[in-house]
Amino acid sequence: MNIELVARDVVINEEVHGRVEQKLERIMERTHMETPTRMMVENTKGRYVASITMHVKGREIVAQAEEKNMLQAIDEAIDKADRQFKKHRDKMRTKR
Repeated sequence: MNIELVARDVVINEEVHGRVEQKLERIMERTHMETPTRMMVENTKGRYVASITMHVKGREIVAQAEEKNMLQAIDEAIDKADRQFKKHRDKMRTKR
């Protein structure tokens, strides 16, 4: 798994890092290829913004969430990316 975790004005401890890897791993299990993934978490004016960029075959999936709690922002962004990934996968299957 190829995950790049970037933090701006935020300190990400091992617990959060492990949680991110665990949730993204669940998404990556559905694809049989190495998928480069970049997750960026930043703090802007007391709100946390989490954004994910995944490069999958035929598409780039981008999801972003903004919340007051860092973990909620991360979870919401991952859920959005998961929904987009499922939709893309289903489209690719029906084209065959």
